[in-house]
Amino acid sequence: MIPSLLWWLWSFVWAGLDAYAVTFFLGICVLCIIYWIKQRHYQHSLFARFGIPYVKPHLLYGSYDTLRAEGRLSTDVIGDWIKMYGPVFGYFIGQTPYMVVRDLDMIRQVLVKDFHNFSNRPKLVIEAQPVIHTVVGLRDQKWKDVRSVLAPTFSMVKMKKMTGIMNTRVTEFLNIVSKASAKDEPLEFYSIFQGLTLDVISECALAMKTNCQRDQNQDELFSAVRSFLRHAVNPAILIAIYFSLFGKLMGFISNHLALSGRMTNMIVSHLKTVLNIRRKDLSTKYIDVLQLMIEAAETNPQQENTSNGANDFKENSNDNKNSKSSHSYHSNKENAKKRYLSDEEIIANAWVFLLAGFETTANSLTSTAYLLALNPLVQEKLFQELREDIEDETEELTYDTVHNLPYLDQVFSEALRIFPPVVTFVTRETHKEYQLGKYRIPKETNIMIPIWQIHHDPELWPDPKFDPDRFSSDVKATESRHPMSYIPFGAGPRACVGIRFAQLEAKLTLARLLRNFRLETCSETPIPMEFEIPTVTLIPAKGVMLRAVPRE
Repeated sequence: MIPSLLWWLWSFVWAGLDAYAVTFFLGICVLCIIYWIKQRHYQHSLFARFGIPYVKPHLLYGSYDTLRAEGRLSTDVIGDWIKMYGPVFGYFIGQTPYMVVRDLDMIRQVLVKDFHNFSNRPKLVIEAQPVIHTVVGLRDQKWKDVRSVLAPTFSMVKMKKMTGIMNTRVTEFLNIVSKASAKDEPLEFYSIFQGLTLDVISECALAMKTNCQRDQNQDELFSAVRSFLRHAVNPAILIAIYFSLFGKLMGFISNHLALSGRMTNMIVSHLKTVLNIRRKDLSTKYIDVLQLMIEAAETNPQQENTSNGANDFKENSNDNKNSKSSHSYHSNKENAKKRYLSDEEIIANAWVFLLAGFETTANSLTSTAYLLALNPLVQEKLFQELREDIEDETEELTYDTVHNLPYLDQVFSEALRIFPPVVTFVTRETHKEYQLGKYRIPKETNIMIPIWQIHHDPELWPDPKFDPDRFSSDVKATESRHPMSYIPFGAGPRACVGIRFAQLEAKLTLARLLRNFRLETCSETPIPMEFEIPTVTLIPAKGVMLRAVPRE
């Protein structure tokens, strides 16, 4: 009896304590939620406090759900916002403030003239490995140090060494096209261009030979990279966007458990093995970007031309001369420093070159081939240039040959204007509060440059049709054109470091393809092109079917 009574009393007390504990816990949760809501409302009032027009944000998503709405492209959403709010306005991704800047003079201030206040890209939502150690994720002085070492890797002298690998891979690509052509079968060019670009970049950046051109379905690297790029924004990243408090936890989950993390770990493991082999074998001479990075870390950057090739895209050199930031970035004092890349930094940057060099170049090649198939007169004019300069259609091309084909350059430039491969990646973060025109920009606001809208502005580019003559050196409009009206690879010191590599690979491929084949549309060719933007790149939603007809 007594034990039963004691047990009953204990259960009563415990139940009471438990109820109080639950009530207390729920009370704390309610207070935390109220505090979080008040903080989020305050964060979302940032642009209102600074007198900047902005898109009304959702409490949790900001404007992320609108940008990623199914059935709409983010470029269309931003275009609608520009019509509603004007050339400068704000929006939020979760709690993070972004500002769209469409005014070209303001863009030049951000990317070039006042680069010292905009030298960083936006903070990563999570500490994604190995991105935080790359030229994409690094910030401030660490970025400058690594960039100064990597720049010589993509010098003209070094890129000339890459043509051997590229020609070998393009020859295999042409064999695939030839077999389909012999059977009078159309080809899905986006897919085979992906196979080619991964084949090239994996050997150049990862010292890895693949079979992705011959058998994409069975190639582990190809499947992993394509899946990664389609699903890079995984649920862990979304949670980190909405609730920054969980950033570190979500970073761990994304790095170790998500598909993107597993694919990254596979590549990093391979690169560690390759580096260990090369550290031990000093007698063998390797010719690839991985080896050039190793060598560049041991070379004074002053000994080579460290330009990243941005001038190949006619970037305004006068702006760079007048820019305080550009001057400090390229100063002799900074270049004279001796800086060595760690193995971790070499591996990380080889990884990011793989991702950057795979899809963007495949997209550029696909859009150029598509536009040429739709414009046979332009294609024939290009063929005449190629036939005059490349007598033997089987000839392997050199760097100098490729860069001395002016009409090819015009065609490729116009294709990048119409279909810029990267449409939402040119972003910069303000170091401190900054006056941009009539707007006072809050500290740590991310500036987003709407490349698609700039490249399709009828005031900048009259008559929207495909017209390579826009980029002819004989056209007066070329000289008077605003330098920020054409920025497919960004601009300023933080422009794409691999511009030369991308140009060389794409032009070499196009020159050899079009010297041997005429591209034609077929019943399966999507007209007009349908797109999707899974991350930051513009890709064909349903591929691009074209017919390749052998040249006589």
